[in-house]
Amino acid sequence: MWQSSRGDTYMSQITIDQQSRLLAHLYSGTIEYGRWADVLRILTTSYDAVNCSLATVDMRTGKPIVQYTSQAFEQSWYEEYHNHYAKVSPLRPVLLKRENIGRAMTIEQVMPPQEFEKTEFYCDFFKRYGIRYVMGSVFKLEQGRAAYIALHRSPRTAPFDDKDIDALQSFLPHLNLAFRIRSHCMGLSRYEDVSQQYLDSKGKGLLCLDRHGRVVSMNKEAERILRLNDGLTLTQGHLQAADLGDNQRLQQLLSRSSQTDIVANPSIVDSSAGGAIVVRRADGRPPYSLWIFPVVGRSVHFEDNEIAAAVEVSDPLQSALPTPEDVLAGYRLTKAELRLASALVEGGQLKDIALRFSVSVNTLKVQRRSLYRKIGAARHFDLMRLVRREA
Repeated sequence: MWQSSRGDTYMSQITIDQQSRLLAHLYSGTIEYGRWADVLRILTTSYDAVNCSLATVDMRTGKPIVQYTSQAFEQSWYEEYHNHYAKVSPLRPVLLKRENIGRAMTIEQVMPPQEFEKTEFYCDFFKRYGIRYVMGSVFKLEQGRAAYIALHRSPRTAPFDDKDIDALQSFLPHLNLAFRIRSHCMGLSRYEDVSQQYLDSKGKGLLCLDRHGRVVSMNKEAERILRLNDGLTLTQGHLQAADLGDNQRLQQLLSRSSQTDIVANPSIVDSSAGGAIVVRRADGRPPYSLWIFPVVGRSVHFEDNEIAAAVEVSDPLQSALPTPEDVLAGYRLTKAELRLASALVEGGQLKDIALRFSVSVNTLKVQRRSLYRKIGAARHFDLMRLVRREA
């Protein structure tokens, strides 16, 4: 406890319990922005403050990109601050100096208290809202953006002391890291959004599965395809094909892909665990083409949210992709080899292809060896990867 000359007492350092709750909310805020408000409330209480502000500002315009305050000010407070009073703040220019980035400071370190009380910033703005003492820091400055935190106390309490400054100083690295994590998560989220929009625009559905084969996420095109219920359905969270034969093959591929053990050493994953299949529609329209593959690099530390496999669904009525014949045209394949390549890409098995083309399985094996040699493939997956990449 600390006692001021006025006789006021307050806790000058954050307790261990407060610090634990503070860090828990802070790092939760990296994935759930609503937690930032909890962080500010804990900081406000811990420092016996009347308000705590956290913001990221565009340095070119001076406008906030995001801003949170523990006190619910009227809209004019934010507008007045960013439109005028931030520009006349005696603390802000000092905090923005390169040597002070990441340093917790108070008004008293910038100018004598009696001088501060004569400034426009205090007389016309802070005094109106019952604020007298300020402690803050610009803890991040890069790419034309500055992130800062500021704590405000009323005239009825004591100034921030050295212990307050030290406590905030020890918190700043966590705050900086949380902002970096949040920025990274937002970047990943944006990348995922762009990727899914790209697949949607190409008429491709994408479904992600966990290690139990349950669908955990999908893009809009996949949702559209499943709503049609004309060959593919989602039953109790599992992808199903309406045709029994197609479904048996689909479940084999899904099981083999989603349960592949790729945690110990992703570099030796059996790529053949993936595969392709054609799923027929009940109405006789062109079938869906499915490309199933294990997702490399999943972690046992996040089992509840892990993605073990993915399924790409192409609707020929929505997309016009190059055919295997188009992709392989430059490899000097015979007509028989090209026909076999197309059938293999569609997910056909040698015995079924043999019946379809009225040739023996041994003949197809010879053609397959020649096909693989010409395109530089060692196995079926290499053929699939070549065709899908070029398409």
